[in-house]
Amino acid sequence: MSIRCLFKTALFFSAVFVYSTASYAQAPIVDASVPSNVEESAPAPQAVGQQNTNPQGELFYQLQLLQQEVMQLRGQVEEQAYELQKVKEQNRERYIDLDRRIGELSVTPVATTSPPAAAANQQVANLPVAAVPSTADEREAYNAAYSLVVSKQFADALNAFKQFLIDYPDGRYAPNSHYWMGELYQVVVPRDLDASREAFTQLLNQYPNHAKVPDAMYKLGKVYFEKGDRATAKQWLERLITEHGQGANRSAADKARQFINANF
Repeated sequence: MSIRCLFKTALFFSAVFVYSTASYAQAPIVDASVPSNVEESAPAPQAVGQQNTNPQGELFYQLQLLQQEVMQLRGQVEEQAYELQKVKEQNRERYIDLDRRIGELSVTPVATTSPPAAAANQQVANLPVAAVPSTADEREAYNAAYSLVVSKQFADALNAFKQFLIDYPDGRYAPNSHYWMGELYQVVVPRDLDASREAFTQLLNQYPNHAKVPDAMYKLGKVYFEKGDRATAKQWLERLITEHGQGANRSAADKARQFINANF
């Protein structure tokens, strides 16, 4: 190779070295952690998230709000149901207490004079059931059965009233016992609507003038309604309204009117 060719080759490599050095000095410093193929104008991921709303995130947030509202509403419903149950229990206890007081006040004092024997027997036979005096044992047995109702021991109360009617079938509290048996047959487990109907029917047939008759007629109408005999149910309710719809003791008739308006 001639000296001229060597000289040209040296000048070529010198020019390449100088050009490479200048280009390296002018090139911007690039972070090694960032890929070289990422353009500088590309927005950062954080900026993209701030500018555009995520529809899935918004939907999840709305769902959380709805769940909170449902939980609040459920709590209110449970609280109202609890209060309603308390009111029902209080009303039942007041009703039981009222029935006991009426039973105690309905006893008519027996005259101290002694009429002739035949006339005395006829007088006792014509007395209303509530006026028949009761013995201490009978009152104690009835109160014991009644206390089981108050304490909500319904199955035991039902058995106690059954035993009471065996021991005192014609006693002063026999009509009340038939009535409470009709009530208890509807709350014990399992319910026995046929036995309830029979208990109310015995009260109405055997003691047609007793103070519990209007209530028994109303309950009997409801029993027939629950058994699916709507025609008989309506007959008893309308009979109750006709026979006991006037006067101070018309509360059962008023309930019968409300029941007919709501269900017939």
